[in-house]
Amino acid sequence: MSTTLPPAAQMLLTAFLTEKRALGFSYKTEEGSIRRFLSDFTGSIDEEPKFTKEYVLSHIGNKLNQQNNTVLRDASAINAFLDFVIRKGGYAYKISPKSLPKEHRNFKAYIFTDDEIERMLDAADHVLPTDQNPARRYQVPVMFRILFNCGLRISELLKLCMCDVDLEENVFIVLNTKFHKNRLVPFSAPVADALKLYLKECPPQSPDSLLFPSSSPRNPQGKYGNSWMHTQFRSLLRRAGIPYNGSGNGPRLHDIRHTFAVHCLNNWVLSGEDLTAALPVLSRYLGHNGLSGTQKYLQLTAQMYPDIVSKLEAQFRDVIPQVGAVYEST
Repeated sequence: MSTTLPPAAQMLLTAFLTEKRALGFSYKTEEGSIRRFLSDFTGSIDEEPKFTKEYVLSHIGNKLNQQNNTVLRDASAINAFLDFVIRKGGYAYKISPKSLPKEHRNFKAYIFTDDEIERMLDAADHVLPTDQNPARRYQVPVMFRILFNCGLRISELLKLCMCDVDLEENVFIVLNTKFHKNRLVPFSAPVADALKLYLKECPPQSPDSLLFPSSSPRNPQGKYGNSWMHTQFRSLLRRAGIPYNGSGNGPRLHDIRHTFAVHCLNNWVLSGEDLTAALPVLSRYLGHNGLSGTQKYLQLTAQMYPDIVSKLEAQFRDVIPQVGAVYEST
């Protein structure tokens, strides 16, 4: 439920969100962080806004048992808001990175082997329908083939509409992504074949229809949620004989995306591709906001396939991140 703000605070927030959303940002999560930050603001509409050091620091990370990553997320949103205040002529004390806790990163990505992928897809092919969701038996095999073959984010997969699928060129049109980038994602012939069979069984109502609509009464908007996808994923792990080590220990559904990137790099190295030219292509394909997130996959590829380390080091000796885990959520 939205926090009711004093008039001056609401005016500032509305102006800030209007600017951000005009630039294409959704700012839904960030809006909640800023609303909480502004809940005690006592400024007047008739005067320039002022956010003192004492006010700012007392409204960051002061909740009991609040996780470091939550503090960092809130601080990022609030600093963006304070930048806006300063640009509009107000005064604001910006939060220094030195005063923030360190981000807690301890999850190692799980990279599925070729054999595990085959077992997962075989398990998907044997999913049974339910009374509440008879279309599940047709949807799950295609959805997981797309994830393993295209490396889409889960949110991108669930938002796909029929008008976003080009079966003549075998391309997905992915719009309004995490970093507000639009991109074309080619897919393979096996994915195209699976899609065509699926669409014969579950024809869309219109071009604007979701590609994978939910028929469950729990989803009145017709769109599956992340929790439903995680449930299907854990079920496939169990059927494929791949141990699930619990929340926080994986494998995670997002690791399918990590797997796609690592397998791409491995195949390119083995085929002699110039990774200096190929890495920006992979970054664009995945919808990354620059090369830094993509470069992490070089280190993962070296860990997964030790026999290609010398080839990787020859091209990327100074850019392979020397870290023990990959935690990015791209």
